[in-house]
Amino acid sequence: MPPGPFSAKDQLEITSLGTEFALLEIIGAAVGYWLDQKLGTLPWCLVGGVMVGFALGLARIIVASKQVNASKKDGRS
Repeated sequence: MPPGPFSAKDQLEITSLGTEFALLEIIGAAVGYWLDQKLGTLPWCLVGGVMVGFALGLARIIVASKQVNASKKDGRS
């Protein structure tokens, strides 16, 4: 039995969101680094890529939390 108020499904969703967030950060950093290598602007595109990755990850978490809240209000658990 999972500890705390979270079901196994909830734990899986939380883990997948964390993984998505990390991957978006890594992809943003990689694209920024690649652009820096092409343009010779190190570290500016890298910094921008990390910021874009962070923003996309945060947006994904916000969307997922709104979906969870909407399903809890509807009683769909």
